[in-house]
Amino acid sequence: MADFVRLATIHDLPDGGMRAVEYNGRRIALFRAGETIYATDDICSHDYAELSDGFFDPDDCTVECPLHGSRFDVRTGRPLTLPAVMPIEVFEVQRQGDDVLVRIG
Repeated sequence: MADFVRLATIHDLPDGGMRAVEYNGRRIALFRAGETIYATDDICSHDYAELSDGFFDPDDCTVECPLHGSRFDVRTGRPLTLPAVMPIEVFEVQRQGDDVLVRIG
């Protein structure tokens, strides 16, 4: 089972914001909706585009790909609009004080 790794602090993510971090050569997108943090693969499952360059809607916890407009639920990774049909990977997140820990495996 994979361990949790510290990828950011809560202060690195403004409420309603997102950012990408790199861990072992892999881009992970972090999203903040209130006090809840979500983590997904940063690459769109339809075509190579960085989701962290898109638009995050914290009210419905979705991110829109900047390339072709596919929307994904960051809680589940499920694609909500075409052209994407495959989900993106979602990672378990924990907070330890101000630290944001993500299980990457």
